[in-house]
Amino acid sequence: MASSNGKRRIGRLLVIGGAEDPNEKKMTILPRLVEMAGGKEARIIICSSPSEDPHDKIRSYGQLFEKLGVAEVIPAPITDRNQAAEKEILKAVERATAVFFTGGDQLRLTALVAGTDMCECIRERLYGSGMIVAGTSAGAAAMSGVMIIGGNDKGTVRRADVALAPGLGYWRDTVVDTHFNQRGRPSRLFTIFAHNPQVLGIGIDENTALEVEPGEKFTVVGEGAVMVLGGRVTHTNAPDAGDEDTLALTDALVHILPDRYGFDLKNGRPILPEGEPVEEPKTSRPQPSRRARERQTV
Repeated sequence: MASSNGKRRIGRLLVIGGAEDPNEKKMTILPRLVEMAGGKEARIIICSSPSEDPHDKIRSYGQLFEKLGVAEVIPAPITDRNQAAEKEILKAVERATAVFFTGGDQLRLTALVAGTDMCECIRERLYGSGMIVAGTSAGAAAMSGVMIIGGNDKGTVRRADVALAPGLGYWRDTVVDTHFNQRGRPSRLFTIFAHNPQVLGIGIDENTALEVEPGEKFTVVGEGAVMVLGGRVTHTNAPDAGDEDTLALTDALVHILPDRYGFDLKNGRPILPEGEPVEEPKTSRPQPSRRARERQTV
């Protein structure tokens, strides 16, 4: 699918860590979604499939978006896969400028939406005509090709502490965890990265989001931080470790990025708020200071 001038136009993702502040005086993330989607001309589909009470989610988010002045709120409380193939919902996706996946249970979302005509139409519009695809909590976790569906927040770095399933695949080669520091989830991301060092691990705090230009970069928005886990892993014992064994992982890189910081997805480097990339270190082996070396010999 192409834009009106015949050229393909890639849209953006807004990946939200959950618990975005609905207070009108403090809101930053949902207003940013409206701005990305066209401001007063925004037409936003609310897909509440992850929720056990999808109509309540549509009411609450619908009221927020209407207060923010969008042109149209389009409800999509999908509770059956057949609904995601109806002509009415597909026409809604065609005219919408954004789709917003609510929180709840990411397995409910993929069970009801993944692989449907609606899901594929959203993908075509995201990568063909500039649609904005947003999600919070479960809706954010499902953005990646592989999603976290559970795990022990207080666990160690063991395979037994994390459960995975296929996601919607809108943001490939990543895995996203939400409510990240609030629920003590770094170990889940380290466990996944030990088994899949080729992916980018993304942990997003509550009331924090990533504005993603797929294949290019992302920028952090909100009051919390984002942890990015990457690097050229030199060793992991994951191939031979059992489910209950503690995993080894060496030379992983961790970046902690607050509001206005970014990340270049092409070269794997953080970006400062001013737009300048952070240079790679001169050596991959940081040396302790002279004073530190002296203390080690005492």
